[in-house]
Amino acid sequence: MSHNVAIFWDVENVKPSKSTNMFIQGLWDYAENLGRVVSSFAYADWSRSGYRQLGPSLASLHFNMIHVPFRGRNRDKNSADMHLTNDCLDLLRFQDHVDTYVLLTGDSDFRPLVMNLRKAGKTTHIICDIKNASNHLLRLADSFSDYRDMFPSEDDDSVEEGFDEEDGRRENKPTYSKEYWFERLAETASILRKENKGTDPGNVKITMKKLNQGFDEKSLGFKRWGDFIASASRSGFVSMESDEKQSEIIPGRQFSQETGSLQVALRTLVETLSEMDANSAEPQFHRYGVVSLKIKEKGINTKNLGFSQFKKFISSAEARGLVETQVERLTSFVRRQ
Repeated sequence: MSHNVAIFWDVENVKPSKSTNMFIQGLWDYAENLGRVVSSFAYADWSRSGYRQLGPSLASLHFNMIHVPFRGRNRDKNSADMHLTNDCLDLLRFQDHVDTYVLLTGDSDFRPLVMNLRKAGKTTHIICDIKNASNHLLRLADSFSDYRDMFPSEDDDSVEEGFDEEDGRRENKPTYSKEYWFERLAETASILRKENKGTDPGNVKITMKKLNQGFDEKSLGFKRWGDFIASASRSGFVSMESDEKQSEIIPGRQFSQETGSLQVALRTLVETLSEMDANSAEPQFHRYGVVSLKIKEKGINTKNLGFSQFKKFISSAEARGLVETQVERLTSFVRRQ
């Protein structure tokens, strides 16, 4: 069955600093992969130069460009949220054939809207800045993606592992050990504890998927998230502590923040970028392809770490606050923070 898709974009909340036209095309391609796009809305102060340049690209794709004026130096945030929410609820009420909603925002204020979409049986996909998006919002969505994943890429490494380019057949992708993902679970709990954030199972789940995009416990044979946690606990990677209010996930004896395979790879990435900046006073941007070759020379194979593409490994590093990325004319660049 073909799905009917609607896009709602809070431009102020999710706006690439460069190559915005390429982002818009990537967003449209993403939505079309979900079904047929029947409605699309973008909210911004279109009189401002930073947003006005988006007009031709949005108009060519028949976006409804909703004007939300700034007052002084600040956007009237409540007005923008209300416009988006009201338009979305109007579509829900009067256009029942729309079954899939793509929301470009990471703002927790949209939780009631997403909950209403869930109650109506609609599918919701969130596109956001993974680094600062609300976990409470993402927990309600059917899926979420980082906005940087919308950019197309010319890097050789962008072809997913498991695809035979010679005969066009997709082969079975390799699976990664449960122990590797147990280690990622423990790492996530460790990061949250250092940041004094909750390590209840729900918060850990969303944060782990932020740090390791594409992870799905069901692909490892677990029917439920709780089953995955229980198995990791039996293996010694985490433990559970409970009181009258909630349960928390605690890193276990099997986890080492220093010697874990991904931790070694991330340190190697940062060290490599530092070496490439040896003659510069400030961190410089470097092409993905060059960086990938250099860390491979140091024995780091990112595909063996669960990343089908090098850019997903970089995305994982960026979500941890280790690097910063940008895209220019289909070429992706990375620099250390």
